Amino acid sequence: MKISNSHQLLGISLAVLFTGVTAVSLRQRIRDKRTGILLQLIKSKTDTSTTLLNVEQAFDVNYLSAVLQGASTTVLVVKKKVASSYAKQIYDAWGSWFLGGDNEAKVYAVFRKLKDKVQVAQVSKAYQELYSENLIDVLKERFSTTEIKQVLEIVAQLPNYRTIK
Repeated sequence: MKISNSHQLLGISLAVLFTGVTAVSLRQRIRDKRTGILLQLIKSKTDTSTTLLNVEQAFDVNYLSAVLQGASTTVLVVKKKVASSYAKQIYDAWGSWFLGGDNEAKVYAVFRKLKDKVQVAQVSKAYQELYSENLIDVLKERFSTTEIKQVLEIVAQLPNYRTIK
């Protein structure tokens, strides 16, 4: 009888131990999952590369038509002449390496003048019509990674579009 009582005690002890280990393990997995979600959220908020990729859509020449299809009110746009003027200012900022190189500050200034991503798209379209080159491709070709990031950060701060109230 003593042996069976000790076996029962051992069995109960192992069951309690197994239940405890399982509960602690499950609790740790839930905590790890929550921590992973939190870290992923923090990374997405702080990682500018993913948000800056979305900003590149503003350089799409068809961005304006996509916005016009989705907007329920009248969207503010710049005149074609103004967009062409901005495109020319960007083009004039490009320089040969032996003449001092590109004028990045001038390019940044043009993007700071723009009020929304629709205007960026209009300037991009005007640039393509005037010089037969895609503006974002030219920026990638002529600018360093940090300079491109600077342009994209300027554009990222702009609203998608503005409407007439």
